[in-house]
Amino acid sequence: MTFHELLVIHASPTLKGLKAASLIATSHYGIEIPEDTGIDGLSMMRIPTRKETGLILIYRKEMLMECLASPDARRILEERGYDTRDISKSLLRLKQRFEEIDMPHEIGFFLGYPPNDVKGFIENNGKNAIASGMWKVYSDKENAERLLKLWNDAKALCMSLFRSGVDISRLVA
Repeated sequence: MTFHELLVIHASPTLKGLKAASLIATSHYGIEIPEDTGIDGLSMMRIPTRKETGLILIYRKEMLMECLASPDARRILEERGYDTRDISKSLLRLKQRFEEIDMPHEIGFFLGYPPNDVKGFIENNGKNAIASGMWKVYSDKENAERLLKLWNDAKALCMSLFRSGVDISRLVA
């Protein structure tokens, strides 16, 4: 498997501009991870974890800033020591949070999950969701289903095109 295959499999909604970021566990694949994505518009941050699994966050800076600017995201993130006005500082704080705990719940804000669902997950400690899939849903099940379908469709399209020989740079919206 190549790094670009890894991106298509795990980050297609981010490639297509439908999701702010995607988180990929890298140790399972045994491939060389480059220093950056090599793709215009996509940034990458390595996240060392307390476990053996390394993570990389593939993200679109502008979309990520929008996700972190929602009122719920700002309030919850600032309570946890994030500076939501500065994306670089927020990303650095996210790395620090992964050093403190295995999977900080606020990662959902970075991944573009609906803010009410991330807030609900944090407040309910992951319990009492009205639906569950890629994330736990606490507020608008229909919207979550629509969003998940959009992301899954993007993945199916990207995988099909990539497997047929389309260069990954042409998959990026």
